[in-house]
Amino acid sequence: MSTAGHPNYGDELITRAWLDILTELRPDAEVWLDCPHPGRASHLFRRTHPNLHVTNTLWELAHSSPSHDPISDTERIARHVRDLGTPRIDPGLLALRHVTSVHLLGGGHFNDLWQDNLGIIAAVSALHREFGISARATGLGLQPLAAERGDWLREQFSVFDHVEVRDRASADAIGSEVGLDDAFLALSVLRPVYDERPSPENVVLVQGDLRAWSDIDAIRSIDDFLADAPDNEAAFVEALPPDDARYIADTRPSARFYSFGNIWFDGLPARPGQRWLTTRFHAHLLAAAAGAAGTVIAGQEGYYDHKHASLLELGTGWTVVPAGSVAEPTVDPDFPARAREHAAAKRRLAERLYPAEHRASASPGRSPMGA
Repeated sequence: MSTAGHPNYGDELITRAWLDILTELRPDAEVWLDCPHPGRASHLFRRTHPNLHVTNTLWELAHSSPSHDPISDTERIARHVRDLGTPRIDPGLLALRHVTSVHLLGGGHFNDLWQDNLGIIAAVSALHREFGISARATGLGLQPLAAERGDWLREQFSVFDHVEVRDRASADAIGSEVGLDDAFLALSVLRPVYDERPSPENVVLVQGDLRAWSDIDAIRSIDDFLADAPDNEAAFVEALPPDDARYIADTRPSARFYSFGNIWFDGLPARPGQRWLTTRFHAHLLAAAAGAAGTVIAGQEGYYDHKHASLLELGTGWTVVPAGSVAEPTVDPDFPARAREHAAAKRRLAERLYPAEHRASASPGRSPMGA
């Protein structure tokens, strides 16, 4: 289960990393990816796991809520998982009864900002209760979350075999331990994350969606950041198309532009010695892991503050400033080594959740949902 297919680089990277690890550990298993945009996702991941199927069964079930309140909708969701009665998605719900496990992949999509999405957790809980299917969740960010939904989520997660969240506020909400974001897994698989070709010294990724700042303040921060940079040493990166190209024309239209397609197929242009200005969480994580220095423009309180705080606690050494201002990018030079340790820890978790099987003994009858 993931939000793959939007596309949004962080969510796509996480999904691909889990598919890559399943290709290494379970190459003969059937893997179903349940996501809100299965058409786009099928193109993005067509060269990952050899037995990948893409659907949107549980997303449809959750998003068809008449109340748009996951707590009051819990019984409806459980009833359909148990008894069917939804002709459009019954075939998908029947298929779910034959999977070995369902895995909620990490990201910040289960919270009060997208309340309908929480119904997916109720559906996975019902699958475990009714059919004994193993339920896992890794790298989740659950904030912002009202107290009553935190209590409800704690009950839903109580039947899961494994639950991991990536930040302290999310852990406090459901009574779990703090783990790591799933993007660290991408640093442990064979597929390269970074574009190793020469790249500009100054990189900007100021998002165009979920803005908690005025355009004037964003432009001021970007202009100040690039003030001394010649055009050939300035670049913009797009994680979510087309929104993340919002500020190029108003700031440095002649700068190099790395589209989503560029970074998806060729890798993120992050390296030691660079300076980054960003609002996005996964740009912070991956560029710091590459050894780049960075400044973060603070985003929506209750959402982005928890995300970036989790990385600051891990020791990226980056600086956070309000929109409209700028500070010289900073970095902890030891973070790339720590990031490799976090990646190794995430891989060990993946290997515990999906122990490697010999190809000759793999069974095609029961298959992991995987992602």
